[in-house]
Amino acid sequence: MKFLLMLALTFGAGSLVLLVVRASGWPYWSYHLLVVSIGLGLYFVSNYLTVNFVRKRAPGFASKEEVVPGVQAWELTAGTGIVPRWVSFIGLLAIAFVLASPFELFAWLLRAVQK
Repeated sequence: MKFLLMLALTFGAGSLVLLVVRASGWPYWSYHLLVVSIGLGLYFVSNYLTVNFVRKRAPGFASKEEVVPGVQAWELTAGTGIVPRWVSFIGLLAIAFVLASPFELFAWLLRAVQK
């Protein structure tokens, strides 16, 4: 249930940016540039925060060495509460913003073809 709520909130954020761009009168391509830029920025912020929380709270796991073939040490911290949920939410927002642009572009193309 929490996952569905977070998913709805993240896709709602991408729609909010679309409404702002449409209301401001900016060219349509600026929406895609803005949404992808926000998504990439949030992605880097999420990764930075994740690395720092792992280094701070579990320094023994802050390495890229493989403890099991195909599994790096930092990956074992998943689901243990070392990284706060709000950092994970920032990562979900990043995914939503990056995915919102192609979906909206596809919808725009469909509307253009139907006219």
